[in-house]
Amino acid sequence: MLTRRTPIRSSTPLRQKSPMQRTCGLQPGTSQLARTPLKRRSPKRRPMSQRRYALACRGERCYLQIPGAPTHDRRTVSPCHSNQLAHGKGMAIKADDEKTVPGCAWCHHAIDQGNWLTKDERRAYWDDAYARWLPVRALKLAGQSERGEGV
Repeated sequence: MLTRRTPIRSSTPLRQKSPMQRTCGLQPGTSQLARTPLKRRSPKRRPMSQRRYALACRGERCYLQIPGAPTHDRRTVSPCHSNQLAHGKGMAIKADDEKTVPGCAWCHHAIDQGNWLTKDERRAYWDDAYARWLPVRALKLAGQSERGEGV
């Protein structure tokens, strides 16, 4: 008969008796955080003189008209900013709102993230759409400024 004289002990406790303390950001020997918590910044607001160009895209049809789209649904139209360096686009920087074209969600995706168009094709579609959109937008903004409305 085999008898055990000492009880079985676990080398690691199954439960922590106190919550684990964070060591990231703590200064040695203190329980205070070394830096203040980060505050959420509100998104940058563009001046109304710029935003009115993007707001003019509301209720318009898709001007990009890239072939292969199932539909160019008006309900999904949004301002599509230019992705060209010449128009102010940069890393994590959007081009000015003046360089926008109304485009449906499918065409917007094709211009921004789609991989089935070459860079030259994307640029050609956007430039063609912008050339057709400029006179329409000018009339729309002129009509609203005469009535004294905001976009």
